[in-house]
Amino acid sequence: MRNSKLVQEVRGVMTRFEPLTPEFVAATAEDGLTYEEVADILAAHGLDIGKVVCDPTRKVFGVYYANYELGQYATLVLQRDYLQGIGQTEFRKLESYGGICPNLLKNDWKNYYFLDVPLPMAIYDFGQRYRDIPRDQVFSVWHRIYKRIDYGTGMWPTEVIDYVLRNAPAPAKLPDADSDGLITIYRGMGELSQPPERAISWSSHPGNALWFAIRSGQESRVAVARVKPEQIVAYFVTFADENEVLVLPGTIQNYRFERMIPASATTVPMLVAPVLLDYQRYGRMARNLGYLLERNPFQVHGLSHILRVLLLTLIYTQHSGDTLSEANRQILIYFALLHDIGRTNEDCDDRHGEQSVALIQQKNIRLPGMRLSRKEYQIAHMIIVNHCLDDAVGEAAFMAASWLSLKEKARAIHLFRICKDMDGLDRVRFNGLDYRLLRTEYAKQLPLIAGCLLEEDMLAVLDAEL
Repeated sequence: MRNSKLVQEVRGVMTRFEPLTPEFVAATAEDGLTYEEVADILAAHGLDIGKVVCDPTRKVFGVYYANYELGQYATLVLQRDYLQGIGQTEFRKLESYGGICPNLLKNDWKNYYFLDVPLPMAIYDFGQRYRDIPRDQVFSVWHRIYKRIDYGTGMWPTEVIDYVLRNAPAPAKLPDADSDGLITIYRGMGELSQPPERAISWSSHPGNALWFAIRSGQESRVAVARVKPEQIVAYFVTFADENEVLVLPGTIQNYRFERMIPASATTVPMLVAPVLLDYQRYGRMARNLGYLLERNPFQVHGLSHILRVLLLTLIYTQHSGDTLSEANRQILIYFALLHDIGRTNEDCDDRHGEQSVALIQQKNIRLPGMRLSRKEYQIAHMIIVNHCLDDAVGEAAFMAASWLSLKEKARAIHLFRICKDMDGLDRVRFNGLDYRLLRTEYAKQLPLIAGCLLEEDMLAVLDAEL
């Protein structure tokens, strides 16, 4: 339910730099490749096996030819076919240098770190050369490396970060300050993240922080800190740039964690187990309603979305402490299953609620086991019609409904808010959730759980034997 080790290796760095040994080759090569063969293949191109380093903790991207002095790097896969085939291209490239890497020789730092230095080796190499980079360039060169690495695992030396950030240009803009002059910043964290007091990368937008928390392994959390303007080194303003705020290291003293349920190996089963039978029952109904299964990242309102909203709804009804009647619970489930049945596009569409109700009525859709009164069906349909409209518009519609008593209006608005929250929580799938805008207190505890569901095969559970 979280990023795989492969992703962490692709987007992370080496933490150990050990010389390649005959024992390591014998233990990891799958085709009988020997240390002597590797040495001979490299020597044919004038490369010394003594320059090969490995990280035994990494499974795939953990062995490199690394001549730091000359800036010569090549990926090594300890397979005979690779070293005698695809790998030859990299070896010939290094051989053609005749010495120092051309981009390093020209001091073309951005291309050197983007084209010539493998990402797992980038922190180490930069740490050897950062004082050779002109002061007016060192921050931009460093930041380009920093943005490519998702798992730095504490490998940036303190003296390097301090030097780089103190040579950063003054930020042209800062995030808006609160009334007391302090600026609120957010940080998404996981089990591999640096603690807030040591972290330098934050965001001015909680949605960006949540996005990182969801993708940062188990024990994910969202930290919130308030800083003085002078603590901020750089600010990258747009949402595409993650609204990133860089702060001087070691200056975060006061922070808190948002009150969210962690998506851990213990909490998720505890939430899901009591509602699993209902999820199977209603999920099978959803599968028969004609929703298409999302096939690419641009399809976000298909069957998987419906199933996630259903499961979040069931979790809410079971664990929120909200004293819902059985009829109210059924209205919430009815909404979860049918709120997008009439949606025909992936655009922002404020009419698809109305279209969904029209389709329900046209096809006379009835869900087996739903025991709602005529008025309760009307409430459910009114929620569906208004779920894609502004809160104020929807609530005004309920208040204007002459067929509802004041008590019934309050009940309907409460259910409307829950439905919007359960649907809204799944906006994590496209980094579209500002959890501060959720309406119910329990929903505000569920963003990490909603993010966890993105990694689950929601369909596979429907037919599993329990």
